[in-house]
Amino acid sequence: MKNFFRDWNLRRIIYLIGGIWAIVQSVMDKAWILIPLGLYFVAMAIFKFGCASGNCAIPYSSYQKQDKH
Repeated sequence: MKNFFRDWNLRRIIYLIGGIWAIVQSVMDKAWILIPLGLYFVAMAIFKFGCASGNCAIPYSSYQKQDKH
């Protein structure tokens, strides 16, 4: 079984807290249509995909290689 709770960083924690907050607020306000949005952010944090895995940033080493003309 894959360990989903390994290599946590600040971005993943923020996605998890924000997703849980969105789910709780959606339930309290009975805005059921917004629950999948919160679930998406929780899933991004737990399963480490999308921006939660750091794929949205350009690595510094790649940026340096392109800068040399």
